[in-house]
Amino acid sequence: MLLLGCSGIPAGDSAQTVVAEDAPCQIVIEHLTLGDTPMPDLQKVADAVSAITLPEINCTVKIENIPISDHATRISLMSAQNDQLDIINTGRTVSLSEMVADGTLLPLDDLLTSHGSALLEKAGDLIKADMIDDHIYSVPANLYCGGNSGFLYNKDMADRYNIHLSETMSVEEIEAIAEALHQHGKYLLSQGDGSDNPILLGTFFPSVVPVGSSMYANGVSVSGDSGTDIVNVFETEEYLAYCQLLRRWQQNGWLPADSLTSGLLVNQLFQNEEIFMTWLTANPVEEALQAKNYGFQVDMFATTSQTPLRTSQVQEDGWGISSTSRNPEKAMEFLNLMYSNSKISNLLMNGIEGQEYQKVSDRIITYPDNVSADNIGYSRYFSVFGDFMDIYQWQPVTEDFYQDLKDFRDNITVSPLLGYTFDVSPIASEYAAVMRVLSEYLPPLECGMIADVEGAVKNMNVLLSDAGINQIIEENQRQLDLWLANNS
Repeated sequence: MLLLGCSGIPAGDSAQTVVAEDAPCQIVIEHLTLGDTPMPDLQKVADAVSAITLPEINCTVKIENIPISDHATRISLMSAQNDQLDIINTGRTVSLSEMVADGTLLPLDDLLTSHGSALLEKAGDLIKADMIDDHIYSVPANLYCGGNSGFLYNKDMADRYNIHLSETMSVEEIEAIAEALHQHGKYLLSQGDGSDNPILLGTFFPSVVPVGSSMYANGVSVSGDSGTDIVNVFETEEYLAYCQLLRRWQQNGWLPADSLTSGLLVNQLFQNEEIFMTWLTANPVEEALQAKNYGFQVDMFATTSQTPLRTSQVQEDGWGISSTSRNPEKAMEFLNLMYSNSKISNLLMNGIEGQEYQKVSDRIITYPDNVSADNIGYSRYFSVFGDFMDIYQWQPVTEDFYQDLKDFRDNITVSPLLGYTFDVSPIASEYAAVMRVLSEYLPPLECGMIADVEGAVKNMNVLLSDAGINQIIEENQRQLDLWLANNS
């Protein structure tokens, strides 16, 4: 007779199998990385985490590194092949609403009540943004999300070329920087190989705000965060002007000409110092996280000010429990512990003391002797593990970070639509058809590669209409009106 822990029961063997209830199980958690980053200390970190979780909640932990460029495909294969991947990143590469519609995630309501009380308390009102059809499907990975749209830039490069930046920059000021960089053979930024979601649109045209998700295709307000009339973004004057802006930048030599074919991620181009800046949400957390990721000094600036906390900002960085989890209860116990046990969060965020880092003060760390970003044995890139108030921060961040973080959280404004999430499942076929059109048209438009921008946008809108984008927007409007009526 086979005795199994809670790490899984082979399909069809339930009648012949006895599960040892006290046997430890294994929980598998994702770790999104930049490419196939070598991490020789990965297993050591997992073992150190397991040494805590085994006596605490009777489970061990496996960390599965997944390149962020492969994440969407990996999630799809996980569901199709019933692979064990218990705790997964939500919103990073696939929107939360799409993951729910695809059946990728389990509802977390009962699990949070029974096994996630500490996490639920820390999430507070943020949890409202992770609800779809009155059920919670994700928890915020970053408890201090929000902030102004902006860019991370290479401060060493700015100093080298005598480029001066302010905390908030206009498009005209950014273009002046682009021309200065061009004189030195450097690109301003890259859109990688394009995208099916024009994330920079709201950065340069802040009155355009996606409603109910981070996907612009689901409909936007063109009246800022207080707007409740949803329109097709691709038919707006702002979108056409955005595409024309990117085309002009490409013609001026400010964007890489081989973006669609090079195969390089934006982060790789930034790390290689081929581009000057890369998009992010400017806030204290991002500033701290990015401080150690590169072999040069970085800083950030915003293009907007006083951006309220939005549903999309919460959803773009979350944790969910997959529908293929072998033990959802234990997965939730681990998530709860990760946000309440600082030893676990510091191991997953920073590695092992003495190997990946050494302390310079109570909560500030740096590399040990003979260790650098180039040879470190374990490094966090995209996934966020735990509460930043409990996590050591890397130099040049100072102890002031923790007070700055508290002030940021206490003073952030909130969008009147925080908590509204568009459920795409009623129009799943139309959504899939629309995304197929966008996957063809948006990458070259985003990279500024199409000469006749106006003609391309016009043709795209004809195909989007045929694919059903108007039905998507109508359904989003219907759901929003119902939500507003119930939350007035």
